[in-house]
Amino acid sequence: MSAAVVSDLLIYPIKSTAGLSMHQASILTSGLAGDRRYLITKPDGTFVTGRTHPKITAITCQYRGQHISLSHEDVTDLVLNPSDFNDQYLDTSVWGTDMIGQECGKIADNWISQLLGEPLKLLYFGDRSERFVKQHPENDVSFADGFPLLLIGDSSLIELNNRLLAPVSMANFRPNITISGTNPFEEDSWSQIRIGDVRFELPAPCARCVFTTVDPYAHVADKIIEPLKTLTKFRQETGGKNVMFGENMIPINTGSVRIGDPVEVLKTKGKPVYIDNWQPQSSRLSNHLSPKPSSNFDKSPILLRCVQVIDETSDVKTFKFTADPVQRFDYKPGQFLTLFVPINGTIISRCYTISSSPSRPDLLTITVKRVSGGTVSNWLHDHVTVGSSLEASGPSGIFHLQEKQNRKLLLISGGSGITPMLSMTRFMADIGLNYDVCFHHSAQTPADLIAWQELNLLARQLPGLTLSYNTSKSAPIPTIQEQGFEGRLSSDIIKKICPDLLEREVFVCGPDGYMNATKELLVGLGLSLDRYNQESFSIEPLPIPDDASSASYSIVFAKSGITAEIKGNQTVLDAAEAAGIEVSYSCRAGLCGTCKSDITNGKILAKNALGLSEEDTAKGRFLACCSYAKSNLKVEL
Repeated sequence: MSAAVVSDLLIYPIKSTAGLSMHQASILTSGLAGDRRYLITKPDGTFVTGRTHPKITAITCQYRGQHISLSHEDVTDLVLNPSDFNDQYLDTSVWGTDMIGQECGKIADNWISQLLGEPLKLLYFGDRSERFVKQHPENDVSFADGFPLLLIGDSSLIELNNRLLAPVSMANFRPNITISGTNPFEEDSWSQIRIGDVRFELPAPCARCVFTTVDPYAHVADKIIEPLKTLTKFRQETGGKNVMFGENMIPINTGSVRIGDPVEVLKTKGKPVYIDNWQPQSSRLSNHLSPKPSSNFDKSPILLRCVQVIDETSDVKTFKFTADPVQRFDYKPGQFLTLFVPINGTIISRCYTISSSPSRPDLLTITVKRVSGGTVSNWLHDHVTVGSSLEASGPSGIFHLQEKQNRKLLLISGGSGITPMLSMTRFMADIGLNYDVCFHHSAQTPADLIAWQELNLLARQLPGLTLSYNTSKSAPIPTIQEQGFEGRLSSDIIKKICPDLLEREVFVCGPDGYMNATKELLVGLGLSLDRYNQESFSIEPLPIPDDASSASYSIVFAKSGITAEIKGNQTVLDAAEAAGIEVSYSCRAGLCGTCKSDITNGKILAKNALGLSEEDTAKGRFLACCSYAKSNLKVEL
């Protein structure tokens, strides 16, 4: 046997993934001291879990003696002290086992009800609560699913992750004890073990359910039921329905367990037989060695799976995604996508520029800055990690390199506006474009420069690429590869970095105030507006065109099977929403392309459909948010 040791210990005060990790734990006959002592129920005592209420997994818990503090970013903390609970008990049941739970009181009930948005109660496993393991009535257990403890080997998780497109964490499976130093699934053959001074029976493997698919960091269920789907392919019982991962445990005596304690195997059992139907070509490596052809995803959202998170600066992260299932991405350098982000049960759509290059089509990245009050950006920083998934549509936008591109460029960016410039520069370097490019970035301090080391490397590869930057809050630290200027961007800086400005095509991206000021500087230096390209993050809904008709027409929504009325001064998007049809959108201003669809019959007025390419228009596509009826219509919505 391999030399196994305890690698982690976790307590789950509530039935959630918000576990407490520690170096030492006391083992009672019912499990780890403090583990699964609280239960969320409906008013009638029906228990509630993260299977149906994933938001529960966002509750973090901390013990201070007998007190427990429950925290969630949406509400103030709740501190519970069992000695304060009234001697009132409620009938409840956990997976068919009836018992009673002590009521924690109205304040606790109101807290959990407010958080989860429905009437609920919080119960405690009090002195009068009693429950025993079904198959082993001599052993007690609290509010756990069926057994006091769960054990999983680190190598077993690694073996699973080798078969996944992106790895998941141990938090998906909520074990109390994890071990290292074993072969994958070696714990399957253990019948009795000793850790420290405690002996444990391992009576049965743990049957897994959809709770394993709830992302423990994003707190939403996985769209394609991973990792359970992959586990089903190689860990399903022969002739049965259960999918097994981890070993249930029953303490035979009480004592303490510490991280680093050796695991002594006292008795073994026959390992269960699982038919392995997983195909090696399903691995991420195989998928990317033989990917599907490139395609865009403008007609229907695709699932993006996060495979890496990179800390660019103290407040900027790059999220690297692959498509799940794997396909190559087709977009133009500088375009953006629309993410559909699940926050507190509501899907919020936001546009983010793709910072990677289409010359590397297997992966796609977005680079996101944490901002004050930024609902989606901050959620991405706090909740998206390797293995997380998000839906996205796109690509969209007209701010990108063109096929008939001026070979002399000036790229100017401020803050997170660097992202389309990164995509363009990476693309030019990858395909060896012999362009003459001045790239200037504005930041507050040198520490806020995003991907600047990479850009310096690219400048060595591209003889025509020159770099410069200015910092507004501290002095620059330039190298021989770049010029650095102190203070805000000015006409003098532009003339120094780009004396031949009037010969160049200019791309500008950043906050609106920055772009407005930069445009004024450039125009003041004589730049023609037909050489000026600007990307904006702030979008206002479009006003109704003056020539939109007030006449009424009929509109057929072919996919939804609904025929409705549309007025000439009403957008197709507004008419769809009035008919109860859900249409994905983001900007409502004709820019992002999220609401792109096909028109099969009729005429529209769409003066501001900037999110459509010439190819889109030729194929009969339109943007629902800025299209007005000029006749009866039939659309693919």
